[in-house]
Amino acid sequence: MATIITIIITFIATGIDEMLVLILLFAHAKSQKQICQVYMGQQIGMTFILILVVIAVSGISFFTGKWTGLLGLLPIFIGIMELFEGDEDNEAKGILDKISMFSNLTLRVAIIAIAGGAEELAIYIPYFTSLNWNEVILAILAFIIMIPIWSAICHMIGSMKNVYNFVKRFQRIVIPVVFIGIGLKVLLESDTIEAILDMFL
Repeated sequence: MATIITIIITFIATGIDEMLVLILLFAHAKSQKQICQVYMGQQIGMTFILILVVIAVSGISFFTGKWTGLLGLLPIFIGIMELFEGDEDNEAKGILDKISMFSNLTLRVAIIAIAGGAEELAIYIPYFTSLNWNEVILAILAFIIMIPIWSAICHMIGSMKNVYNFVKRFQRIVIPVVFIGIGLKVLLESDTIEAILDMFL
């Protein structure tokens, strides 16, 4: 149960960071067909990122030992950087402009998800390395299920101004805290901190 809760929190934390872009994509969808294409593109893009995560974790699993926990420094670094990020409204509009050359909306959304997936990779890979393979499979299944659910939430929030403003107001604090927490969890569960302390004791 604790693993499932952590999986959900991890997904939501990374999802909130990309929420504005997804909301804008839904806002630009002019028909039911285009709305479906946004859903499909997000599913394709995020599934591709998950495949990359599994490949990376499979490679990392060959390197056993406490030092693999150093990957936990990635989400900690990202969490700190999130505190100093610029205006997300301008960033989201910039992303939309960059992919306007692609005519197919499904392809556009998939490319956005993949292009913005560097942060997800930096969070998911360290987190997945702290799980056993049964938990990794559970996490993958949970993420695949949550992708369309999260897309539906973004679709709904786009039409609810008060909810959107509330999320945007507090994400600057919540996201860094969650990312740093994930990094510390990876460091602790991999006994990396203990290994570092042993070097000086």
